[in-house]
Amino acid sequence: MKEFWNLDKNLQLRLGIVFLGAFSYGTVFSSMTIYYNLHLGSGITGILLALSAVATFIAGLLAGYFADRKGRKPVMVMGTMIQLLGSLVAIGSNLPHHVNPWTTFIAFLLISFGYNFVITAGNAMIIDASSAHNRKVVFMLDYWAQNLSVILGAALGAWLFKPAFEALLVILLLTVLVSFGLTTFVMTETFTPSLDEDTPKENIFQAYKTVVRDKTYMIFMAANIGTTFIIMQFDNFLPVHLSNSFQTVTFFGLEIYGQRMLTIYLILACVLVVVLMTSLNHLTRNWSHRKGFIWGSVFMALGMIFSFLTTTFTPIFIAGVVYTLGEIVYTPSVQTLGADLMDPEKIGSYNGMGAIRTPIASILAGLLVSISPIIKATGVSAVLALVEIMAIVLVSIAVARHKKEGLRI
Repeated sequence: MKEFWNLDKNLQLRLGIVFLGAFSYGTVFSSMTIYYNLHLGSGITGILLALSAVATFIAGLLAGYFADRKGRKPVMVMGTMIQLLGSLVAIGSNLPHHVNPWTTFIAFLLISFGYNFVITAGNAMIIDASSAHNRKVVFMLDYWAQNLSVILGAALGAWLFKPAFEALLVILLLTVLVSFGLTTFVMTETFTPSLDEDTPKENIFQAYKTVVRDKTYMIFMAANIGTTFIIMQFDNFLPVHLSNSFQTVTFFGLEIYGQRMLTIYLILACVLVVVLMTSLNHLTRNWSHRKGFIWGSVFMALGMIFSFLTTTFTPIFIAGVVYTLGEIVYTPSVQTLGADLMDPEKIGSYNGMGAIRTPIASILAGLLVSISPIIKATGVSAVLALVEIMAIVLVSIAVARHKKEGLRI
């Protein structure tokens, strides 16, 4: 924690807000699919989840644009205000004997929309307030805080979701209130937009057109989409594989079947991140961001591939360890590398553009699940290996182009 206390106050606040937001996700959001399925059915649930993904993507684009035009803090304050509104609507929609799943969906759509305002502008603030010397440490702490809060939130959510959903919504409201207070009254601005009247103002389309024309960054984005595609297997093919093929085993009278093995895999990943993040990044502190990206993503790919090629507890457990060790090295490296490639005057727009990687990777991962009955686990593993090779090639090209432009990564 020494690294945390040495950071700029705004960075400390940003990490605290991330912790609260991820805690809220762990307590409530992770179980909302069950909620919608219970009240509205699986067909409508799928449509609602797709609409939510589109809305949060749009929120990221808007937040990135306005963070460059209005500053980081106003966008974050607006985001927390939208979250507050959503939290109040959610509580009002789930009073005893007066449950309305439709207004609940609108409420959580508002919360997600607002949270993406906070995250996108907050990521720009991280780049503003950090230096090349400590930026990787900041991203490391950001990732560590998210995993710790997810563990705590998931434990509380699993305990209270069914018997006391209303209590979870109140906890959600309280965390948003704290975030609103910290953002509005304690946090300070880290970026002052240009007030030059002679400079023509870009609209949102022109702003993102500028980012798209940055070939070096877009090559990096393609590599990042590839590695995000590998991460997305957590929510896509891994559950299918474990559900269909995992060989049930019993430990001390507890039966471990596919769904429980997935839970163990996820908990293992979060715990390892919390326990090993600082030590492992200390060991790799002298690595270049490119090296961290490559070796981290290689271990991620190998871990996921081994998970798909086996069906028994011990090998899958070991594969989960391999995957997580890779993710620990990869995550701060890819975030820091991406920050280094951004135009300092358009950091918000670059962060907004970064929002495309998750929906694109998610769509591709979903398509892979669709064809998995044909190509089987071995075919899925081959696709992952090919994607990883392409990601390595693309990130190497991006770094080479950046160095050729006279900058050092």
